[in-house]
Amino acid sequence: MRGEFLPRRCGTLPPIDENMSENKITTETNNTKEVKTIDFSKLSITDRFIFPLVMSHKEIAKPFIEAALGIKIYDLRDPEQEKTEQVSVFGKSVRYDVFTQQIDKNGEVVSSFDLEMQVVDTGELPKRARYYQSIRDVNELRKGCLYGGLKDQYVLFICPTDIFGAGLPIYSFQNFAVENKNIALNDRTFKNYYIFKEYKKLPDTHPLKKYLKYFATNAADSVETKEIDSKVEWYKTDGLTQERYMTWEQEIQLAVENERQRNEKALEQKDKTIAEKDQTIAEKDREIAELKAKLAAR
Repeated sequence: MRGEFLPRRCGTLPPIDENMSENKITTETNNTKEVKTIDFSKLSITDRFIFPLVMSHKEIAKPFIEAALGIKIYDLRDPEQEKTEQVSVFGKSVRYDVFTQQIDKNGEVVSSFDLEMQVVDTGELPKRARYYQSIRDVNELRKGCLYGGLKDQYVLFICPTDIFGAGLPIYSFQNFAVENKNIALNDRTFKNYYIFKEYKKLPDTHPLKKYLKYFATNAADSVETKEIDSKVEWYKTDGLTQERYMTWEQEIQLAVENERQRNEKALEQKDKTIAEKDQTIAEKDREIAELKAKLAAR
């Protein structure tokens, strides 16, 4: 259902603080309790929880995608927030902030869109976009289907800072021949990055400028951004949304702690393996030394 956030299950959760009016989350890690206070009045569209909620409304996602890509969309399937896809149980799953597909007048899928609000530069966004598109391809192309059946794919990252350092407000990537940039591979995959703190560099006539300005300043001064802002304000004051936010935060913290513990166990096992190999080498060295000593004594 649009507008309804369903948190991912990462394991057993600690109980939500009963006094929800205080907006506090209590987590327990290694017998140490940590209390985190959430001020919902300070949440904005760039919050990683709020963005998928708001963009899951088709009437908001559709004009935004049109402005971002300079295209006209006939219709969208209802956007899905926090959509998860996986190829196999052994492969890494992906979670799209907002996933939707364009359909034509016959209801056929034309293209897919992944919208990602990324306020932290993790240093691997280009490779993440590559992996996201590969997973989408595998899930889209069923056994026996032709490669020509693959649809256009767009990954749209919305970032505060310029991760490429060239000072541009928009970076649009496609595959071209290195020898001649006029020759496009035409594999129909597109990776776009929108740097909202650079919105002033866009001309006033650019349809995306009002969106990037809103992301950067929270100043809603257009019909489109005012509609977004009204949704943000509604979710911030909705009690059920606040409860889901608290649960979502707990799950994230629990997932981070589980990942930390897994990494520690992996390091411990690695150290143990290295120690065992060192011991084996030392024993072999002793055997060789003893053998040399016996040979020398003859």
